[in-house]
Amino acid sequence: MLRCRCRLSGTAIPGRLRHRVSSSSAQSEPALSVPALRYVLGADEVHCLVGLNGAGKSRVLAHLAHPDAIAAAQATHSASASTRPTRVATLSFDEHRAFVARHGDAVVADVLGGVAAPAARDLIVRLGLFPVWDSHVRHLSTGELRKLMLAHALLRVPRATVLLMDQPFDGLDAAARGQLEWMLGQLTRGFTRLLVDTGGCNDSLAYKTQVVLAANRLEQVQPELLSHLVLVHKQPQEQQGVAPALQVINVENMSEDDVQTKVEAFLAAEAKNQRSPLTEKALMALVKALYGEVCAGKERANEHPALVLNSVSISYDRKRMLMENVNLRRLAHEHWVILGPNGSGKSSLMRVLTQAQGHGLVEGGVALFGNALQELGPITVEEISTDQHIKVVQRLLTADAQAVTANEVILEKALSAKTAAIATQLLQVDDQTVLSTPFLELSQGTQKLVLVAQAIARCPDILLLDEITHGLDPINREVVLRAINCIGKLNQERQEENSNAPHLIMITHHEDEIPECFQSVFAIQDRKLLLRGDTAA
Repeated sequence: MLRCRCRLSGTAIPGRLRHRVSSSSAQSEPALSVPALRYVLGADEVHCLVGLNGAGKSRVLAHLAHPDAIAAAQATHSASASTRPTRVATLSFDEHRAFVARHGDAVVADVLGGVAAPAARDLIVRLGLFPVWDSHVRHLSTGELRKLMLAHALLRVPRATVLLMDQPFDGLDAAARGQLEWMLGQLTRGFTRLLVDTGGCNDSLAYKTQVVLAANRLEQVQPELLSHLVLVHKQPQEQQGVAPALQVINVENMSEDDVQTKVEAFLAAEAKNQRSPLTEKALMALVKALYGEVCAGKERANEHPALVLNSVSISYDRKRMLMENVNLRRLAHEHWVILGPNGSGKSSLMRVLTQAQGHGLVEGGVALFGNALQELGPITVEEISTDQHIKVVQRLLTADAQAVTANEVILEKALSAKTAAIATQLLQVDDQTVLSTPFLELSQGTQKLVLVAQAIARCPDILLLDEITHGLDPINREVVLRAINCIGKLNQERQEENSNAPHLIMITHHEDEIPECFQSVFAIQDRKLLLRGDTAA
């Protein structure tokens, strides 16, 4: 059992704004329209799309981002209507990938227009980007990059009147999530003081910005900001190519509790139509089969610690030291979690362990199962992260390999066809309809499940879990975390034997998602890696 199960319920976040957006769509012209979906975003409305992975939330946002959505809305405007032009900006996984491709070698200051821009200075302070002002974009953490993308969208001139946001809270620490909630409130009700008085064309930043938000977590649904809730019903697997089925609900006269209850009931009803979860016994049987008979040919020196950090320091330009003189020793069964705010160095440590290009290790040594990092030999390290997800998508796009199926992606790294088959069962992506679908045609959440299966199928010696629940709905978060927990428990049960199960390192901003197999929690504070406590106690 997991220590804290992924729940469909949530709690209010202290300090949230308590205003409700009031739309005027009944009297005004629509901003966007998608006739094929019978979906309209009215003037001043704020929508939240809710649904399971594969339901079509991202497809709805893609329709709204297309110029046809503006044209369709304008076609319904009356001749006498006086409306401001609709301009759309998008924050999504695909835009994240494209943003890094465009600006990866640039520094944050240049992307935001330089320090001379007053609006840029104000946003840097509000979004906590000042420490990375001189950093290259490709060296930013996922959370820092999400904040940079938001600042970049807000500073565009002419400014966007509609902001489409697909899972914008993913990758953000608790403080940054609070900042984003506050900023969304300011954007949707209109304001004059979010940014400093910039003068000239940037005065337009004081106007309202409509928001359409896609959410996978209940806590991402912001009832106090919404005018409408859009429930996206998941179609049967054989109908995944058809248009998403939408149910639009006006929530302006509903209490926040009623909105939350509505979302909970919808997700619970949708969950009943999905596959039943595997029992704990079935999960453990699969894990034992994977790391018992199937991976028996792997060799590693279990008498050595799984990980040794010896006076490790990490910095990308020696101006901003992320970690300094860090020492750590972990045995194979001593799985551990790293906590810390955005930009503290968590993902940078993962890049060092995977020897990613430009990883930032400037001093010290790292050994894995007795092998120096530069001479790992048979020792394998696998990473599951947003960075890795982006690299896979980018590779398939640039290699003109759009037809590569989910099954082929898993088999690329699998130790054998048998390990691939077991991994797909563990992650419940063994349906042939999913496996035979081109990877790039799958939803972001289903892609993530496939990539987790790919990493597990390789039977690595060390498995790095960097915010592995990004983009996953409550059902699939539970699937992933239960599978990881069983893998970790097997290693702990067999710590005196020659276990082939991997050493696990997890990064998360959601402590309620830490499986019980993780014994210790470390936090990055003041460039040090400090033991926060024993989670088993």
